[in-house]
Amino acid sequence: MDKQESRMPFAWRSRVAGAAAVAALLAGGGAGAAAWASQPASPEHHPAQSTAVPDAAVVQRLADIEDIRQVKARYFRYLDSKQWSKLAALFTAHPTIDVGAKYDSGKELAEKTAALLGEAPTAHQGFLPEIQVHGNRATAVWAMEDYVSFPPGSRYRNGFHGYGEYHDTYKRINGHWYIDSTVLSRFRVDTVPNWTPSTAPKK
Repeated sequence: MDKQESRMPFAWRSRVAGAAAVAALLAGGGAGAAAWASQPASPEHHPAQSTAVPDAAVVQRLADIEDIRQVKARYFRYLDSKQWSKLAALFTAHPTIDVGAKYDSGKELAEKTAALLGEAPTAHQGFLPEIQVHGNRATAVWAMEDYVSFPPGSRYRNGFHGYGEYHDTYKRINGHWYIDSTVLSRFRVDTVPNWTPSTAPKK
């Protein structure tokens, strides 16, 4: 071995030797060599790649479910942030609304809820939705929790902390989803104190 060869890294010399051995086997034409050379690469080096294309109907259904989730999320947010005109706009023209009191429209729900709550803070949450889409209509069941307090002077002496579920239906109109009915059932209601606004600091 000359000095130049001795300076070759061990790993490089091993690769050269291995390649030479493979070449010798193939040149010999042995059946064993041919079979060895034809073995597929290890899966860990060449992972299988799926060429399946998602079904268009499945993609549309998932998009519809996400749109409906967004509609219900706005319902809760508009209630608590007191954006009453936006709340009313989430409903179809003639919805069924029964949330402890019954209303004939989104506008009536918004106006009467605004008058009932005033500036009293509330907290509404919906989660664990079970959404089924059937063309331009959909149904959903939402677990819910709400914390409602009333302002000073309210006819209600106490607020409440409730737990239950919404049963909703939705309708797609001109490419947008709207709440067509919502029925709230509370499984448990705990009494909480009503809201007492803080006294504004004197200037």
